[in-house]
Amino acid sequence: MQQEQNRKKADSGKGKPKRKFNPRKFAVAAVILLFGAYFCYTMIWQQVALNRKSREIDALNAQIEEATRQTEQLEAELENLNDPAYLEKVAREKLGLVRPNERVFVDANKSEANTSN
Repeated sequence: MQQEQNRKKADSGKGKPKRKFNPRKFAVAAVILLFGAYFCYTMIWQQVALNRKSREIDALNAQIEEATRQTEQLEAELENLNDPAYLEKVAREKLGLVRPNERVFVDANKSEANTSN
C-alpha cells in the first residue's frame, strides 16, 4: 500500500511541471510590448497629422484658385480701361453720369422708393 501511495505522488508531479517566474523573460516581453505600443501610437499620430496637413493644403489650393480667378478678372478689367465703350458703360451704370443735353427716363415701377414699400 505504501508503494501505491509513493507511485501516486510520483505520478502527480509528472503531468504538469511547475513553471518558475523568469524576470529576464518578463523584462524582455515588457520592453517588446512597450516598443510595440509606442510604435502604434507614433504611426497613428503621424497619420492624424498627415490628414490635418492634407486638409490645410486643400484649403490653401482653393484660396490660390480663387485669387487666380480674381487676378484674371482684374486684369481683364484693366485692359478694358482703355476702351471708350466700357468707360461710358461704367460712367452710366455705376456713377449715374449722362451726356450733356441727354434726356434720361426712369421707370417709376423699378425705382427704389416704390420697391421699398
